[in-house]
Amino acid sequence: MTLASKGPFPFKGKGGNGWNIQTLREQLESLKQQRELTLRQMKTLIYEYETTFGNQLQAYLVMHKTANGQYLRWRMSGIKQRYFAIADDEIGQTFLLSHSPAVMKVLSEFEEARLRLNYLHGIRFYEIKTTRKLINQLLALNEHSRATAC
Repeated sequence: MTLASKGPFPFKGKGGNGWNIQTLREQLESLKQQRELTLRQMKTLIYEYETTFGNQLQAYLVMHKTANGQYLRWRMSGIKQRYFAIADDEIGQTFLLSHSPAVMKVLSEFEEARLRLNYLHGIRFYEIKTTRKLINQLLALNEHSRATAC
């Protein structure tokens, strides 16, 4: 089977790499918009938590910037440099169990929303990163193809 033949490869057999760079750029912009929406939802969740509980509870939500994006983390008042998770952390479980069943239910809902938004943000961050890399690689391949065709 040749590369230009129909088969498992995405090549069209007419030259070029078979990828539409403009479509990838449009996809990249859409991914960026989705990421921005997720970031706004994360900030809204922090606001909703503060509105719901104010300063009544010892824990609060913050945005944590990392090399791989921004994520919602729980912090405990008075404890520096320590993030925790309600679902699978001893500090989080102790904090959760120290409240009434009604408060525990609301905190669990906030934790579920936090986990969902962190997941969505992480996926968008990775998709943006890899789409950018693909576009750059295809541009370099096109340049190489033009240079060798001369």
